[in-house]
Amino acid sequence: MKQKIINKILNETEAGYDQVAEKFSDTRKNFWGELAFIADYVADGDKILDYGCGNGRLLEILKNKKIDYVGVDVSQKLINLAKVKYPGHERSFSKISSPASLAFPDNFFNRIISVAVFHHFPEEYAKEMAKELYRITKPGGIIVITAWNLWQKKRRKNIFNFSAILGKIFQVGAYRGYGFSDILVPFQDNQSNVFNRYHRVYTKKSLAEVFLSAGFEIEKCFLANEENIVLIAIKK
Repeated sequence: MKQKIINKILNETEAGYDQVAEKFSDTRKNFWGELAFIADYVADGDKILDYGCGNGRLLEILKNKKIDYVGVDVSQKLINLAKVKYPGHERSFSKISSPASLAFPDNFFNRIISVAVFHHFPEEYAKEMAKELYRITKPGGIIVITAWNLWQKKRRKNIFNFSAILGKIFQVGAYRGYGFSDILVPFQDNQSNVFNRYHRVYTKKSLAEVFLSAGFEIEKCFLANEENIVLIAIKK
């Protein structure tokens, strides 16, 4: 994918999540139960990055842990909502920009968790970001990454949408510059405006390859309730 298209996708993702922030947060007041096991990978004393924290709901399953938590997101409006939702953690949340660099030193976090974020990245950018996460992960540190399983029955319609297929074949309209594994999934805000969110269609193998290319060693990669691909990896 050309860099111009990648930049467009990243800019639209940032603006789009600001647009739908309130409704998005309302539909995600609590952490998904099927992913609550992520808390098992966190221990007291851990220094954690919640990459793509949204409204901060990961804290719901970590509230009984004594941790050093940092949450970052490209959406300023979601960051603002997180600060309201979790008083006492206001300084833990901050906005980041889209370029694949993070303002943390090398080997800084021993746990990085990223829930439903990487499927919003074109493949080339995902690999750059995986390298950046590798840089800031301590040796022996663990990352937990989840991405939507878009091959599940209720999501497959977005992959095989006829107009999307034609757009990618003939490189026209909203799908100009996209490949077969690049799709748009609509999300409607409270004012009925539609945000067509970019998604990368992953398999367990293709998600693992992104993080292998960054230097991580894959501990396991599996489906959680068919809806999410979960990857657990370590920096040796």
